[in-house]
Parts: sequence; structure tokens; C-alpha cells
Amino acid sequence: MNRSEVFLFDYGIIVMWNFTQMEEIVLVEKMRKFAIGFDDSYEVIPEEFHFQYELSTSKQARIFNDMITLKSSSPLMKLTISHGLAQSVKLSIYENIIDETIQGTIPISKMMAKYGKVKMSRSKIMKIVGQLYRLKMNVNLVSNVLDKPEFFWSEPRLEPLYIAVRSYLEIPQRVELLNKRADVLTDLLEMLTDHMNSNEMTYITWIVIILVFLAAVTALSEVGVKLLRLQAGLN
Repeated sequence: MNRSEVFLFDYGIIVMWNFTQMEEIVLVEKMRKFAIGFDDSYEVIPEEFHFQYELSTSKQARIFNDMITLKSSSPLMKLTISHGLAQSVKLSIYENIIDETIQGTIPISKMMAKYGKVKMSRSKIMKIVGQLYRLKMNVNLVSNVLDKPEFFWSEPRLEPLYIAVRSYLEIPQRVELLNKRADVLTDLLEMLTDHMNSNEMTYITWIVIILVFLAAVTALSEVGVKLLRLQAGLN
């Protein structure tokens, strides 16, 4: 029961049981070299829970007030709980990203309300649009991560514990809220795209007007030259 156990998830989350803080730091540092798409600028987001054993009780494993109570040292039971904990941490990452992105786009909304347009260069708008598209894709990907793991198809008896952990961590409600916030960004993305298309059409319209004007000037010049030649011939 005193052994340390660790569960690694392919979406970048590590769940450690019975590790000291120093052991956790050492393990994370060792795992960095095997991570794909990871750099030193990424923030490690820890989430800490306590756990205990109650072997004499007939009650099921449970989680309450951030205390996990186990009725055995079964690795499968810890893996079940770890799935829920890992999904919660992954969700927290995107909750933070969405919040930061929404806060960062508030000036754009204020600009639209004040001037009726976005006073930014096309390259800057394109950069924001690209960031929003990337975030939307990542939110869609994290939604797949939060689906029920295939592990529970082979271990259905453990699924109620997994559901209880998800419920305690309010994962379903948080996913719904995350999707609503993503919809806000989708609206902003559509607004910026329409704004760019409108500017593009305005630019093209002015080019057409200028070309028509130049063609008219050229035609009038040719007519004027012909009239001058005709007048000179008559004289």
C-alpha cells in the first residue's frame, strides 16, 4: 500500500500517487525529454488531492472534500480515479486559455462598438483569426479527450466510480460552459472574417473605380486627339 504509482496519459497529463513533492518534480523533469510539442514556456499546472484507505468498510471508493477514500490498493481503482483527475486538469488548461483569449479580445469588441470597425492592419487581424481558429480546433480536440475512456468497455464495473469522480469535479458542467465560451470566440471569429472580407471588397471596388476612371480618361483623350487632328485637317 505504501508503493508509489504513476499513470501517464497521452494528452500530456501525469497522475502520481504517494509521491513526495521532490519526487514529483524529479519525475516531471525526466518526462520532459519524452514529451512531444512541449517547451520550457509551458506552465505545469498541479492539482493536489489526499487519499486514504478504509479496508474494513463495505462502502465503495469515494472522493469528498478533496479526500479520496479507497477500499483497496487495486491499481485499476487508482487508474479509474486517475482518468477523471487527468481529464479535469486537461479541462482546466483550456478553461484558462479561453478566459485569457476572451480577455484579450475585449479591446476589439470595444473598438467595434466605438468606431463601427476594427482599426487594425490586415496582418494583425489575420494573426488573431489564426489564433482563434487554432483555439477552436484545440477545444474540439479536448472534447474528444473528455469522452469516456475505452478502458471502461473492458472494466464496466469501475465505470460508476469514474462517473462519480467526474461529477465531483463538475466536468460535465465545465465542458458545457467551455463550449459556450468557445461559441463567443466563434462569433468574434466570424465578425473579424466578415470585416476582412468587407475591407477586401472595398479595396477591390476602389481598384475597379480607378481602372474605369483611367479607361474613361484614356477614351476621352483619344477622342480629343482625333478632334484636334480633324480640326487641323479642315484648316
